[in-house]
Amino acid sequence: MSNVSTEQKLRLVQQVRSRYSEDQYDLTNRERILYGRSSPRSTEEGSWTEQYPYPENMPRPSLFKIRLLLALIIFGAVIAMDTSGINVAGITAEKIFEAIAADYEDTIDQWIEAAGSL
Repeated sequence: MSNVSTEQKLRLVQQVRSRYSEDQYDLTNRERILYGRSSPRSTEEGSWTEQYPYPENMPRPSLFKIRLLLALIIFGAVIAMDTSGINVAGITAEKIFEAIAADYEDTIDQWIEAAGSL
């Protein structure tokens, strides 16, 4: 490339930039057709959510129903363990009830004091 003049390098850079601009224009048109985007894409690289925003007409997924279902299943399993006397891996329903009813305030206070002295 040492035989290439500055003028030729400049024309090459202009050609590459022009081609890139055409490609971006084509991509924007395709996105408008396929996804209904009305705003052009930003030329700056942003985060993934900025480049690919969540469609406005679709509801956002919620994990509340899954968490509620999981909590009900666990609650039902503990009740079933209590009524039938089953223990799972050495854990009985009584041990679960004791762990739930235990007062951990003193232990938490000790942890906070220990962390504060570090």
